Amino acid sequence: MPVFFGIDVGSSSIKGAVLDLDALQLRHIHRMPMPEFVRGLPASHREVDPEAVVEAVEAVLARLARLAPGCGGVMLCGQMQGFVLVNASGEAVSNYISWLDQRVSPAEFEEMAAQLTPAERDDLGNDLKPAIALPILYWLKGRNALPSGDATPVSLADFVAGRLCNSMPVMEPTQAAAFGVLSLSTLGWHTEAIGKLGLQSLCWPEVRPAGSMVGTWQGAPCFAAVGDQQCALAGASLGERELSVNIGTGSQVSIIADSALPGGLQVRPYFDGRFLRTITHIPGGRALKPLIRLLTEIGAASEEDAWHYIEAAVASVPSTDLRAAVTFFPGPCGDHGFLENLHGANLGIGHVFRAVFESMARNYETCARRIDPNRAAVRVVFSGGVARRVPLLRDLTAAALGLPQRLSPHAEDTLFGLMKLACATIRV
Repeated sequence: MPVFFGIDVGSSSIKGAVLDLDALQLRHIHRMPMPEFVRGLPASHREVDPEAVVEAVEAVLARLARLAPGCGGVMLCGQMQGFVLVNASGEAVSNYISWLDQRVSPAEFEEMAAQLTPAERDDLGNDLKPAIALPILYWLKGRNALPSGDATPVSLADFVAGRLCNSMPVMEPTQAAAFGVLSLSTLGWHTEAIGKLGLQSLCWPEVRPAGSMVGTWQGAPCFAAVGDQQCALAGASLGERELSVNIGTGSQVSIIADSALPGGLQVRPYFDGRFLRTITHIPGGRALKPLIRLLTEIGAASEEDAWHYIEAAVASVPSTDLRAAVTFFPGPCGDHGFLENLHGANLGIGHVFRAVFESMARNYETCARRIDPNRAAVRVVFSGGVARRVPLLRDLTAAALGLPQRLSPHAEDTLFGLMKLACATIRV
């Protein structure tokens, strides 16, 4: 069986690997930093030059091709909810606007959301947030800032796939749903919602099933990108009645469902005709960074050195009366963080981070009870870099849930997920 190449266009890095489908192993893993945000924009804007991303991906693929000639196919996944606007030739006519963008104010978001009925929001998966594609497109439309002529919004990874193949990007449901305007009942664009919001002038991309080809890269088939959350859970081999706690840059709690019936919950497409009940934007690695930055500001220690110190310090503190929350960014667990009950005996790294991890475990328990109110889950499955790095966080969360635990079988969850999806694609 020929090897495939896997590419993950992530939030902090672009990762690639040779996918050995016979041995089910990742080989020659290589990563490059995600290009920096464009400078000189308003403070709330988070944009990246999409061509710089394409160049980085091409560099990763070139390295893989030297190490493993004869690629049989290219699989991609990537960060969700952000978008690039492209013209009819698939060329970028905007920067990539990231899911970290904060230009849409709460009032502007509520103005947009109020135009959709509860039934429409249910059909859209109850996944509307100010920083995803739909509200930002609405914000741009309100300022007459959408490009003139044909413009099509696509995910960053799908833009990359189109550029690699010199073809128009298409989107697969796990990525398309993250825009906030995909009908879960039809897995097509919700034309009524698009019309209500005045976005019908945009050309919405074709939505195709998982495993659909975009075109070819150096003679090898290149497949439509999938969402990084769903890809990571595929890599974790998430099964029925298993509760996923993914803790990376972002953080989510999820469980597989057979139908898209929302019941007031957030629902996203998964694979094989199934769906995920999920809660996203739970404080994760992104929320830990401000604390680590504070601790390293004076001594100028590296983040890696800081983590080693934190791990040792927390191990020496079996309990703490300090209380913490790392809700530094708006999400389902709040919109402000705190440290409480500080005194001389607990003002140390071990106490602070034990309190932080205890707070995070409580967040996961609270969110898990919302998506699994009947407590059908029989096991919790951890994935993501932070979950793998901090065993105490896993133990605290599993204890709060009262469930046995297992860890994703591979540290590179998304790349491993791409390998499993490549195997499924070949079988089809």
